[in-house]
Amino acid sequence: MPDKPVSVGTHAILASLVLSMLVACAVAPAPYLDNQALHQSFFDPGPYAGVDVTQGGRHCRIFHPINMDYGRHPIIIWGNGTGTSPAAYRDLLEHWASHGFVVVAAMTPNPGSGRDMSRCLDVALNLNSERGPFQGRLDPARIGVAGHSQGGEGAIYLGRDMRINTVVALQPYIQGVQFTPTAVRGQHGPMLLLSGAEDVTSPPETHQKPIYENTDVPVTWLTLRGATHLAPMQTGGSYRGVMTAWLRMHLRGDDQAARMFEGDGCVLCEDERWTIQTD
Repeated sequence: MPDKPVSVGTHAILASLVLSMLVACAVAPAPYLDNQALHQSFFDPGPYAGVDVTQGGRHCRIFHPINMDYGRHPIIIWGNGTGTSPAAYRDLLEHWASHGFVVVAAMTPNPGSGRDMSRCLDVALNLNSERGPFQGRLDPARIGVAGHSQGGEGAIYLGRDMRINTVVALQPYIQGVQFTPTAVRGQHGPMLLLSGAEDVTSPPETHQKPIYENTDVPVTWLTLRGATHLAPMQTGGSYRGVMTAWLRMHLRGDDQAARMFEGDGCVLCEDERWTIQTD
């Protein structure tokens, strides 16, 4: 006797059950991890196993999950160091994409003014409203900006844009001819400021301390023992987990990630590799 055909209604019920299971998994509380395991979890790949790189016009590259079907994804605008390109940080940017972020990187060797990074933000928001794979898949209410060295300078400039929720300034170089002291004021979200104790290109005392002392938003300033200016290249180095946790905390509302920075027993407060200052 032939099998009975499955009705359209049955398909709808099955689809609804599958979606409910996915939502339940997404909102289920994560298991409590000890400090070491929690820190390591932000070095590990995220739940979006497949990532891809898409051209965003002539001036931007987009690192994103291959599967963009579930939910709206926070945006990260990236600026690289002087004379390099996003390819020099590809492993880091793909890592963020695996955590569900859409990373839009400026294709310029000199991102310090923030203008090229701002252009990439416009590209992302346009893609969100235009027909295509990104349409309706990006979250314009959750946008971060990050950059290394001159890109860190550009991140600070773009941080004054009202669309930005948080800034990650990684060893920012602020003594270039285009930087002005007023750039550190008028930020629109909390800042993670990262230094290397052995950085002679962008020494903490002359390049990050003035930012910490003069900006008008909450700043968490972390200095990594033994780190040089090239330590973050390619993978993000030992900064990788810290930056991922910060972005998850501020752009995804991750309470576990907040444990890295907040509270008397915060993970980084008890890690002797890091010096932490908060205003």
